[in-house]
Amino acid sequence: MTRVSVFIDYQNVYHCAREAFGDPQTDPPIFGHVRPHRLGLLLKQLGEKVDSARKLDAVNVYRGKPGPKSHPRLQSAFDRQIAAWMTLPCITVKMRPLRYEPTEWSFGRPTKWRAREKGIDVLMALDVALGAREDLYDVAIIVSADTDLIPAIDVALQTGKRVETATWHSRALPIRPLKASAGNLWNHWLDRKRFDYVRDDTDYLTNMN
Repeated sequence: MTRVSVFIDYQNVYHCAREAFGDPQTDPPIFGHVRPHRLGLLLKQLGEKVDSARKLDAVNVYRGKPGPKSHPRLQSAFDRQIAAWMTLPCITVKMRPLRYEPTEWSFGRPTKWRAREKGIDVLMALDVALGAREDLYDVAIIVSADTDLIPAIDVALQTGKRVETATWHSRALPIRPLKASAGNLWNHWLDRKRFDYVRDDTDYLTNMN
C-alpha cells in the first residue's frame, strides 16, 4: 500500500479557481469552493496509472479562520462548511486566525477591514517536512502554487518520499507548478472538467439569520 497525503492551501485553491474558471468580479462568493475529500480522491486516482497501490491516507486543509471583525454570518457559514468537511474520512483542517487590516477610515477610526492569512504557509510546510521525516506518508501531493513551500518539498524528497503537485489548468490563468530545487515535479493539471467534479456549490449562508 502506498500512503498518499494531500496538502491543500485552501485560499490559494479558491482564489485561483475563481480566476481560472470564472470572473472574480461578478461570480457569487461561493464560486471557487471545492470539496477537499473529493479533490483528494481525484488526485489519488490520477496517480494510479504509475502506482495502482495508492491509498488516500490523509487530506490536510490549511485555511484562515474569520475573527471578530468579520460579519457574524460569515463566521457561521465558515463553521458550517468546516463541519461538513469533517463528516468525511481522512480530513484534517488546520486554521490560523485571519488578520484584519483597515482599508477605510472615518473620524480617525477604521470602518472597513481587509482580511489576510498569516502563517498558513508555515503550518503547511512544517507538516510536509515533518511528515516525511516521521514517515507519515509515502506520497505528498501539494495543492498550492506558493513557492515558500519549496524548502519543505526538498526535505521530503531528501527523505525518499515522492512529491507531486496539483494546479488548475486554464488559459485565463497560466500557473507555473512548483519545482523542487533539483528540478521538475509531476504536476496534476486540473482543467475545468476536473474543477466541476470537485467544486462545492453549497451556499452555507442559506437559511441563516
